[in-house]
Amino acid sequence: MKLHEYYEKIDDRMEGWRDQAFDPGFAPCKQSMDVARPFLSTGGRVLDIGCQGGHQLALIADNYDEVYGLDIARYDDIWKTIPRVNFIVHDVDTSPLPFPDGYFDCILCMNVLEHVFDVFGLVRELARTLKCGGTCLLSVPNIAFFRSIVSLLRDRVPRTGANEFPFSEKQGWDGQHLHYYTHREVAWLLNRNGIEISATVFAGKLPMLKAICPRLLSSGIEVIGTKRRK
Repeated sequence: MKLHEYYEKIDDRMEGWRDQAFDPGFAPCKQSMDVARPFLSTGGRVLDIGCQGGHQLALIADNYDEVYGLDIARYDDIWKTIPRVNFIVHDVDTSPLPFPDGYFDCILCMNVLEHVFDVFGLVRELARTLKCGGTCLLSVPNIAFFRSIVSLLRDRVPRTGANEFPFSEKQGWDGQHLHYYTHREVAWLLNRNGIEISATVFAGKLPMLKAICPRLLSSGIEVIGTKRRK
């Protein structure tokens, strides 16, 4: 099976939010967008890499002149309900992002880096297409989360993309997550491409508690990056 064929099995992949996909204002990552929005650049152009149904873009589309969503799979039925967004089908592992240097004021890359083969290539492309002074929202699972550590001590692979035990063939091995990240490694990955972390945000329950020790208490890593000016 080719990679795009797996991701085009939309009914399997969107099982958790399929029934809500057409509800106005719904977004799988709405909590993350709500806390991150004050830190994101507005105006100009915005891109969501791995946009799926485009729900996150629908929440912020009015803040930008041009809105783009990119994904390896098609979500045509949902995309038709968000006419303001320019949707593009593209595999980030096979070719560079189809945009010129410094094209975007803001880029979202949420829960994508754990799925791609070429992590370095995608972050390099993100940095290339982001304007100097522009911002990005990057999120990945946190492998150092205390529950992940407990899983390893119990001789089990941490569940960062799937809840089943054992893993199921339907969702793949840990939800097809190929890579694992910590806060320090994410900061290093962005910094080597000219992006500095300007804020760390915490969605969901008990955000103040998570902020005390995010490396252990937050299941996800959600950061705002700002591209350094030359």
